[in-house]
Amino acid sequence: MTVLVTGATGFIGLNLLHAMADRETVAMVRPGASTARLPDGVDTVEADLSDPGSLAAAMDGVDSVVHLAAAVYAQSEMQRTNAGGTQRLVDAAANADVETFVFLSTVGAHPEVPADTDSPYQRSKVAVEDLLFGQAHPFDVAALYPTYICGPRDYRLTRYEHVRPIAANRVLVPPLYTYDEYNVVHVDDVTASIEHCLDERATGRHLITGPNLSNRQVLGTIARHAPGNCRVVGVPYGVTRWVVKPTLDLLHRVGVSPVPGDGFLERGDFGTVREDLTEQAPVRQRSWQSALTETIDWYESVGVL
Repeated sequence: MTVLVTGATGFIGLNLLHAMADRETVAMVRPGASTARLPDGVDTVEADLSDPGSLAAAMDGVDSVVHLAAAVYAQSEMQRTNAGGTQRLVDAAANADVETFVFLSTVGAHPEVPADTDSPYQRSKVAVEDLLFGQAHPFDVAALYPTYICGPRDYRLTRYEHVRPIAANRVLVPPLYTYDEYNVVHVDDVTASIEHCLDERATGRHLITGPNLSNRQVLGTIARHAPGNCRVVGVPYGVTRWVVKPTLDLLHRVGVSPVPGDGFLERGDFGTVREDLTEQAPVRQRSWQSALTETIDWYESVGVL
């Protein structure tokens, strides 16, 4: 089986190619993109999701497609790339008699999880749902819906914001300016689920979720493993609401605090789901603690901590 992987140079793509080192894989990269971080021996093909001709050429000899590529940061590109690009890739796969198409979505696009309508990224992923499951295709279709993915090879430092404040401080008092909640999964859960869908022809939708976690659970675990001696001192939300906020409002009114206390009541959500949807995956999962600690270990290994 020859597997074409889009988004091969990204966080999940690199982990997947390392996990699939004993398989025939082809990494699809944009023209001119660096391939220096790809594992040794991986074949590459240049193609662009906006160019149907290049996608047709990329399908030569391919049996399965794993579609990871997506625009994440540039809002102007999200609909064009994430929805339109997926349509062009699906068309190319159908014309090439591909057997299996595995799509990496996001948890907010799953039908049982309310999407954040203010998120252009989630809207672009939801737009792909009808394309994949509302139409007939000549290949098997599987979609994966992970929550907040952590693990090694995070070259874009997407999880660094949670680690750096702890490594740089002796005391951290969550919620700071937000009351965050998390649902963390290991990147290995995602790559193993992709391989499961390829090997078992496991079609349909597959959630990849861990347990819902509090600020203190996540940050406390990071503090115990990160360099330095940071202590995480949790503050219950009720104290924040009825003590911290009024105090900051008063200090703001008299000119002592530059900001009022409203920011302390903001809630950050990093992938939480209903309790009946927690800890689901088509494969045996790794612990959320290992997802965090291996992220930290990798940051240390590349010298950013």
